[in-house]
Amino acid sequence: MKPPLTVLAMLLLLGAAVFSAQRWGRAAGRAACAAQLVDMQGELRRQKQALAVMREEGARRTARVLQAQATAQAAQVDAQAAAARLLALRPEGDACRAAEALIASEMP
Repeated sequence: MKPPLTVLAMLLLLGAAVFSAQRWGRAAGRAACAAQLVDMQGELRRQKQALAVMREEGARRTARVLQAQATAQAAQVDAQAAAARLLALRPEGDACRAAEALIASEMP
């Protein structure tokens, strides 16, 4: 028993449609994947730039902190030296006169 020619033609057309749909789906999937890859590369580039900016800001802040620390240490050394001079100039018993003597000795 032979199937009618129209049934064979329909099956052939159905097979061609399925084949075309598979190829179109594969091509569309590849295009979508490529578009997603481009988007992800752009996002990665933006994140790298943001990270570089944050690193630069961190380096600037570190430099400012180190400078402030050095200034504070220098002020501490100066204060300790002034205290040592005050103690060295202090006459017996009167700290006020010793402070006046230190101030007078450092005035131009």
